[in-house]
Amino acid sequence: MSADHLVKGDCRHCGGSLEFPAEDAGKMAECPLCGQPTELIPTMAAAGKTKSLKALTISLSVTGVVLIGVAGLVSHFKHPQRPVSVISSSVLTNASKIEPSAAPPIEMPKPKPPPETETNDFAISPIKLEKTPGSSLVYVIGKLRNLSGQTRYGVKLEFGLSDTNHEPVGVATDYHQSLEPYGEWNFRAMVLESKAVSAHFRSVREDQ
Repeated sequence: MSADHLVKGDCRHCGGSLEFPAEDAGKMAECPLCGQPTELIPTMAAAGKTKSLKALTISLSVTGVVLIGVAGLVSHFKHPQRPVSVISSSVLTNASKIEPSAAPPIEMPKPKPPPETETNDFAISPIKLEKTPGSSLVYVIGKLRNLSGQTRYGVKLEFGLSDTNHEPVGVATDYHQSLEPYGEWNFRAMVLESKAVSAHFRSVREDQ
């Protein structure tokens, strides 16, 4: 067979160079180098086949990209997404340095002072019995205020005493020589009746 009818190709397994008749192109033959069966493809034909395969692959890839783009546009118009706010790292860093402001202290309402009894330009606070620690002495205690702008002289307080049955058992008194204008006096009237368990305000008088 003349050399004009021989073509060259490559083994599909070992890549060795093969030489075979042109009319055998496309047939299977045993590679004389590796012994594996391989398809006899002329070099030019193989190159053309490879180029065709590459062209097909590129075409498919382009088609896939186009389809993905179209699907994305359709999805975007069907389900529009809200814009995402982008916060820079510097803003986050500065925000992390901001300390929460201290809550203002809660002011508790001040208790209202107990009501006073007013008479003759005097105001007397609620009274109570108090026993002196370490002794048997008991006093009626409280506060008397001068509501006038004049000094009050010889101020005398009198309290009625009662037992457990609310029966009167006597009186307790206290005396203050003078009480300046708008002044205050913390009185202590001694209780001499052992049965007394409560006291009530009776009167306040001053020397004329």
